[in-house]
Amino acid sequence: MSLKLDFLSKRFGEKNLFVGLSLSFSETGIFAVVGESGIGKTTLLRMIAGLDNDYSGVITGGGIGRVSVAFQEYRLFKQLSALDNLIYAISDIKNEAVSEKCKKMLLSLGFSENDLYLLPDELSGGMKQRVSLARAFLFDAPILLLDEPTKELDPSNADTVRKIIKEQSLTRLVILVSHNGEDIDKLGATKINLH
Repeated sequence: MSLKLDFLSKRFGEKNLFVGLSLSFSETGIFAVVGESGIGKTTLLRMIAGLDNDYSGVITGGGIGRVSVAFQEYRLFKQLSALDNLIYAISDIKNEAVSEKCKKMLLSLGFSENDLYLLPDELSGGMKQRVSLARAFLFDAPILLLDEPTKELDPSNADTVRKIIKEQSLTRLVILVSHNGEDIDKLGATKINLH
């Protein structure tokens, strides 16, 4: 089932974020939601994820269980290592296969073997962001939502993340919010302008 938004309207206080927004998405590919700050880009992701239900209109194909999300807040468990944050997020069972899958993802995102066992307070902002992204990449859902996925990253790590996003888009729908034009250009994303 592909994602479809029909006549969405959303108010924030006295402000209309959008009125009668209708969009339909293919089951795979990359779409970038663009527009000036405060226009409702992150709010739209939250609505698709089923985390904000205060709107009129209909969203078909989204919601809890169908969506994997990496927002700008990392929401890591402080008492768990980078690796255990991943394992806990994607599986009820900690076994060798799950552990190896999570380890492989973090290593592909530039973590060293030692980095895997650091607690969130010991990680840089960019490392926390990569753990958050790794969690979203590994969570098995047909839709991947990413809010400013390269914001904290240096150019090399940003390129690595874009490469993984492209790979992910071959098998699921990716919708991202980014103020970074380089993200949109390098990913070849279809733009959705909110105004």
